[in-house]
Amino acid sequence: MGKRAPRGAVAHGKNRLSPLRAEPSDFCPGRPMTGSPSCRERPAPPPFVPRDVWARPSDQRKKAPPTAKPKRSTGMTIAIVENSTIVVTVGSYAASITAASITSSFDALSHFPERRAAAELSDLAARINAFGDYVDQLAAQESVADSFKAVDEKQAFAIQHVALTRAFWAAESRCMNWFVTGSANFPVARNEKRQRSADARSAEIREHDRKARKAAKRHAFPYGAEDEAIRSNDPEALDKIRKKIAALENDCEQAKVANRIIRTMRARKAEMTDIIRAVVEQTDIETHVIGRALQHADTFRMPLKFDTTLDRAEIRRLQDRLASLEQLQARGDVETKVETTLGEIEIVENTDAARIQLFFSGKPDDQTRSLLKSNGFRWSPSHGAWRRHLNENGRWAAKRVVKQLQEEGEGA
Repeated sequence: MGKRAPRGAVAHGKNRLSPLRAEPSDFCPGRPMTGSPSCRERPAPPPFVPRDVWARPSDQRKKAPPTAKPKRSTGMTIAIVENSTIVVTVGSYAASITAASITSSFDALSHFPERRAAAELSDLAARINAFGDYVDQLAAQESVADSFKAVDEKQAFAIQHVALTRAFWAAESRCMNWFVTGSANFPVARNEKRQRSADARSAEIREHDRKARKAAKRHAFPYGAEDEAIRSNDPEALDKIRKKIAALENDCEQAKVANRIIRTMRARKAEMTDIIRAVVEQTDIETHVIGRALQHADTFRMPLKFDTTLDRAEIRRLQDRLASLEQLQARGDVETKVETTLGEIEIVENTDAARIQLFFSGKPDDQTRSLLKSNGFRWSPSHGAWRRHLNENGRWAAKRVVKQLQEEGEGA
């Protein structure tokens, strides 16, 4: 009499046992039982009400009805789902995908592949439209660059995102769920390998959305948005730094006046409301700011005053940076050519871009590229050069690279 498989295990072939990754009550329909984090994050549905709750690549979202239009706040709708068909139209690009054409990709993953297909189309439309909303928000800002073209950004995103999603569906079509196909002779190792491939395609979709948003913001604000740090390559960097210094100095002066009023009125045993009223009348500080500051100080038993230590430290930092940028612009562009084992290398200090650039006559070998990267240089296809931030550290890094390349030539 043959040996019986212990409870919680499934026999695979002759004398081969593979423990189950989860009990049937914990399974995630539509995906293999491999104990993936995504499956564990989702609550298990009641076993007597089977439904397809797995959906990727978005791990956190509310599912829209298969035939409902994805909700959007403002702007033009790029993708629409109607009658189990998604239609994407933006710029000169147009595409349509029916749920019936991708249903077969989920036959081995879900008890209801047609529902899974409809949900995937709704998710794709939601992602494309969400990116369109983000681009519209960037275009609506006053400081957006004149060269920013919202339609081109949306079109490029839609083309690439649809292609990546199709690749994800193709990878999913090679995966199986033993709860759907049955556990007899289930290829565990092979299925895990295919699932890893599908997970990689899903990660590519999320990464594409993140990078596309970052690139769109960079195109809309080449020198950074108003709420971001001042960039050295900004033509108005010096004026912005001077304005910021002036604003901080004004804040310090206002804080000194407020501290003087607080000291004087507290010595007279004045009420807190009278102190707040006097500070608001004689300074530019708003009522809620002084009220919150005084309440915070009273709660934590701190002196009732405005501290200017951080503001004064920031003023000193900005003054040093202002002097550095003024010196950099006064110096202007500097070009130097040196001979190495790789031929002539041109070193350019580009003050407009605030970058130090290395130009090679040809493509450097792997060892040279590793040397450049270890010294902080990165390849810029748009400029055809290896470059990093222009400062004293950048100049020393360029000298180290050139010196090491020359020493290698002498040693050879």
